[in-house]
Amino acid sequence: MPTRKLVFTLTGLAAVCALLSYAASERLGGLRGGSTASAAAHSTGPGYGSYLQIAGVRPMDYDAADKGARRDGAAWVLGDVDLEAVRAAAAAPEDLDRLAEVDPKWIPTQTWKMRHGGASPFALAKEHCSARHLAQMEAMCKADISVVVERQGADEGHVVYARPALGDEATDDCHAYADCIARNAWLDRAAPLPDGRAPYHAFQAGDIRLPMHGTKDEWQVSLRSEIELVTDNLTALRRLDLADPQIRQSLDLQQDLLEQLEWMAAL
Repeated sequence: MPTRKLVFTLTGLAAVCALLSYAASERLGGLRGGSTASAAAHSTGPGYGSYLQIAGVRPMDYDAADKGARRDGAAWVLGDVDLEAVRAAAAAPEDLDRLAEVDPKWIPTQTWKMRHGGASPFALAKEHCSARHLAQMEAMCKADISVVVERQGADEGHVVYARPALGDEATDDCHAYADCIARNAWLDRAAPLPDGRAPYHAFQAGDIRLPMHGTKDEWQVSLRSEIELVTDNLTALRRLDLADPQIRQSLDLQQDLLEQLEWMAAL
């Protein structure tokens, strides 16, 4: 496969897996999983929002951990910020993918947005929010999160505002999940920013959860297969030009995916 085609293929795969739950990425074709994964995804029986439930892991109670966040309507806000400016930024979030395509200086920020997988605090918060609020899933839960980053230095900042937006078809459980990740996954996360003077930068991040079916044994077989596949992908990427920012991005995203798969397999 030509180098450029390989890069885009792997970037797409890792981006999907960072954005979606593992089950969602399986059925959207991002992973070349084995027959066991396919069977698990299409099995009858109850649907779960997270592999944590299938593995029998009790979700965290995030209500016990108050990080100083406060409500602003449907949003969560943190710290002494210019609320009007933050609201205005959140109302017109930027498309980081488009910015990164036009100007490579945005690629680190785009990568940061895409790479919230692995076994990072962000990924764990998402899984525990899902396990807590999507206890029984029958349909997709889809949300868009308007995220505002406050600049704290020449090339970095942290998230001070997160507001979920859901469609009319969203269930109460889906609303609760989106609210949970806005506060506990997004808020206060460190974020890279290109050089500039703007105090706030806003972007939109999507989140999709699809019901997971099957047993732990079925998913364990699938996870081991996917770990082998991603390990091979990483070996192939390391043979390419790591000075290319898109190849470097693909490597980072694949590494996150491997960490997430290994974490899930160890539960």
